[in-house]
Amino acid sequence: MFPAILLPCILLALSALSSPAAAAAASPAPLPLQLVGLLSLKSSLNDPRSTFRDWDPAPSFSKPDSQDPVWCTWSGVKCDSGMSHVTSLNLSRRNLSGPIPAELRYLTGLLHLNLSGNSFEGAFPSFVFELTELRTIDISHNSFNSSFTPGVSKLKFLKVFNAYSNNFSGPLPQEFVALRYLESLNLGGSYFEGDIPPVYGSFPALRSLYLHGNYLEGAVPPILGSLAQLEHLEIGYNVFNGSLPREFGSLLNLRYLDISVANLSGSLPQEIGNMTRLETLLLFRNQLTGEIPESISRLAALRSLDLSENQITGRIPAGVALFRNLTLLNLMKNNLSGEIPEGIGSLPNLSVLLLWNNALTGILPQDLGANANLTWLDVSTNLLTGPVPPYICLGNKLIKLLLFSNGFEDELPKSLVNCTSLFRLRIQGNRLRGTIPRGFGLLPNLTFADFSGNNFSGDIPDDLGDSSALQFLNISGNSFERVLPSNIWGAPNLLEFSASSSGLVGPIPDFIGCKSLYKIELGGNSLNGSIPWDIGHCEKLVNLNLSRNSLTGIIPWEISTLPSITELDLSQNFLSGSIPSNFDNCTTLESFNVSFNSLTGPIPSSGSVFRNLHPSSFLGNEGLCGGILKKPCSDNTASEYPETRHPQPRRTAGAVVWIMAAAFGVGLIVIIAGGRQCFHSSYGNTMNQSRRVGPWKLTAFQRLNFTAEDVIDCLSMSDKIIGMGSTGTVYRAEMPNGDVIAVKKLWGRPKEHTRKRRGVLAEVDVLGNCDESMSVIAGSYGYIAPEYAYTLQVDEKSDIYSYGVVLMEMLCGKRSVDPEFGEGNSIVDWVRSKVKTPDKNYEMLDRDIGASCASVRQEMIELLRIALLCTASNPADRPSMRDVVMMLQEAGPRRKLAQPFGREDVNPPTKKTDVGC
Repeated sequence: MFPAILLPCILLALSALSSPAAAAAASPAPLPLQLVGLLSLKSSLNDPRSTFRDWDPAPSFSKPDSQDPVWCTWSGVKCDSGMSHVTSLNLSRRNLSGPIPAELRYLTGLLHLNLSGNSFEGAFPSFVFELTELRTIDISHNSFNSSFTPGVSKLKFLKVFNAYSNNFSGPLPQEFVALRYLESLNLGGSYFEGDIPPVYGSFPALRSLYLHGNYLEGAVPPILGSLAQLEHLEIGYNVFNGSLPREFGSLLNLRYLDISVANLSGSLPQEIGNMTRLETLLLFRNQLTGEIPESISRLAALRSLDLSENQITGRIPAGVALFRNLTLLNLMKNNLSGEIPEGIGSLPNLSVLLLWNNALTGILPQDLGANANLTWLDVSTNLLTGPVPPYICLGNKLIKLLLFSNGFEDELPKSLVNCTSLFRLRIQGNRLRGTIPRGFGLLPNLTFADFSGNNFSGDIPDDLGDSSALQFLNISGNSFERVLPSNIWGAPNLLEFSASSSGLVGPIPDFIGCKSLYKIELGGNSLNGSIPWDIGHCEKLVNLNLSRNSLTGIIPWEISTLPSITELDLSQNFLSGSIPSNFDNCTTLESFNVSFNSLTGPIPSSGSVFRNLHPSSFLGNEGLCGGILKKPCSDNTASEYPETRHPQPRRTAGAVVWIMAAAFGVGLIVIIAGGRQCFHSSYGNTMNQSRRVGPWKLTAFQRLNFTAEDVIDCLSMSDKIIGMGSTGTVYRAEMPNGDVIAVKKLWGRPKEHTRKRRGVLAEVDVLGNCDESMSVIAGSYGYIAPEYAYTLQVDEKSDIYSYGVVLMEMLCGKRSVDPEFGEGNSIVDWVRSKVKTPDKNYEMLDRDIGASCASVRQEMIELLRIALLCTASNPADRPSMRDVVMMLQEAGPRRKLAQPFGREDVNPPTKKTDVGC
């Protein structure tokens, strides 16, 4: 990088290096202004990817008489063939930033300027308008802000101006109307506000007008219908009022019209049928009412019609079946009724048909899909009946088939199991019957299949357990009256399996192979036998529902070892035995229901889990006793208190009780403090040498069945190491009574780790003093609410505080604790100190996520205010999480995001996202 004022000296030095003798006699000569302009760009701009590396002027001095100036060979530069003037400068997508130098005006012959896809900001430089020969300007996808710079009317020959996705604000500039040759104007994706000026109907040659994604309001000007040459109009994602002007019927050359998400109301005018060249009509997500006018049948050139998410009533016009070029028809989320025109099924190019959430009746056209082009069909949540069309995947292009919540009947077409393109299948909530055809499990792309709520019967296809792609499978609410296939858990990517109330009989298959499953629902069947003990293989399981079956035997204690189990429902079975005591240490449990079984013995009460459950979770078990039921255990029953409770027999290894109860609450912590005078462990032949033991300190938070000496032998064996932290090594230690514990041995370098050791010991001391009303807390300094220091209690307001800290971290780009904040201060203290001075708000926000953009910065400040509320010193002053969510929604960007479909199943790539920054 070098300033433009030094360019003559630098170039003279370059020529001297190439020819010392000549340089001795040379005198400085004026540089070509075009070269000065280009090198000024190189020196002024930040170029992190070194895209200007080939902009080297040296070769021009070795060949001074060359007719081809060296700059004409540089990347992004084009010259004319005659006078070697630069006619095109393309610096797009180079990640450039910094000020554009005024020397750019020296490129007087420039016809095309492209600065798109960079990081330029500030006001758009007015000296660009001195390049009066310009035909095209593209500054899209930058961060130019402030009101639009005046002077564009000087560019008398300008044809294309593209400023899409910047941060311009204020009213739309009216100077553009003076450009008589202007064919394309794109001012979309910024923050222009106010009305569309009526003079915008006076462009003499305009073919494309883009004003979408701004803050424009008022009525859509009827005078835009006077743009006789207009072919492309996008003005959606604004906040207009009123209806679509009938004057738009005069736009006889219009091919593309998008006024989506624009708050339009009223009904569609009959004159819409006059735009006979229209190929794309997008009016989705407005407030349109009334019926679709019959005149729409005259739009024979239509390829895409999207009137979704309005309040349109009546029938689908039969004339829609005449659109032979139609590829997309989206009328979802309206109030349409009547039958689907039969001719729609025979449209030769139809690819996407979306009619979800209307009140359509009759049958689905049976030749739908016969054109071999159908990729997406969604007619769910209607009143349709009859069979599923047999040729729906004839072209093997169908990706999504969504037919749920209708009245479809008969059997599924057998051809569907050959639809290798199928990704998502949702046919629940119909009256389909017969068997589920075998073959869906072999489809390579099928990830989601929902067959629930039908009348399927017979065998459940065993190939579903072999599926390589399936992630969600629901066969609930059918009448199979069969056993589950033995390999049902074998699908390697299956996350959720639901088969509730589906007539299942027989035993539950062994759980081998269920490592990916997080949800299993088998409630409401006739399953019998015991719960397989190998359920421990389901290591990611969060939700298990086996209620309302005929299961017998004991509750496997292995369920309690699942690291993420949150909801467990075993109610209404015939389970016997006691509740394994391990469950009361399973801190992930939020819902536990074993009601109406034949369980006996005390309800575990050593931990905090069962104390927080409702007594209804244990009702219907006459033999259960304990404090939560307010039913004392009898003399011949094991006591409900952990001091006298007899350990339950184990069928496998004992549960691991982790050190540092701050992470998991209750349990055992063994802290072994000291240096080499406490332990001396070695390897190899030193294992047989004498070992000095002590001094020790063992801090126990409950009655133990082993002594400190029992753990010594495990602390010198490397194969017992299960983890290392900043303060020490954690070993696995099996005690004489069969318990498996974790033991933390602190590092033995006192000078280096004294503070960390003190922190661990202080934490142990706090836990040793685990009050009974104290809630479990896990976290690091900076995230923990301040009241914990003196109450040792946490509640939902403590979580709100932690959420506020995380929000501050994201907004400020800083960690919760940083030396910058000062000793003993966290990010909360730092932010509070900054907000006291309003002009400091900008400094603390992270520029990398948009703080340099005025509109985004305002949104960030609103979020920061929410974070400050969440981190109020007084817990009572903090909002509830529900209130936080509402405030976040209100603080959301008012910029319109161009997502044409408002539900999870619909996401066609037909629209861009309009953002200002």
